[in-house]
Amino acid sequence: MTMDVSETTTGDGIHEFVAGVTVPVSSEQARRIETSRRSLMIHEKTWVVAQDVYCDHCKLRWADAISVPCPGPHTEHLLGGNGPAVRAKRKKAAPGTSAEEVALRQRSSLGGMYG
Repeated sequence: MTMDVSETTTGDGIHEFVAGVTVPVSSEQARRIETSRRSLMIHEKTWVVAQDVYCDHCKLRWADAISVPCPGPHTEHLLGGNGPAVRAKRKKAAPGTSAEEVALRQRSSLGGMYG
């Protein structure tokens, strides 16, 4: 699928669109793709079914991407913080629910039998 770059330029970022397609293969081709090459030669004039069209960088679908500039690859969601250098804060237990506090309450409710 070819697309003119001037059509995809919106503001500062340039989207590079790709299509996710379904290609029928034989069992022998499937075995070769899976075991070694991970690539496939498609003959000229072979029809394929496009499942989706999206930007290769930011993964936005075509309809969502044409009105905004490409921000580039999104990697912050993998870190869980406020950017690549900031780690997400640990979640703290609600007051009175930590293991130490529960054990203390259980020992005190038994009348000092265990310490």
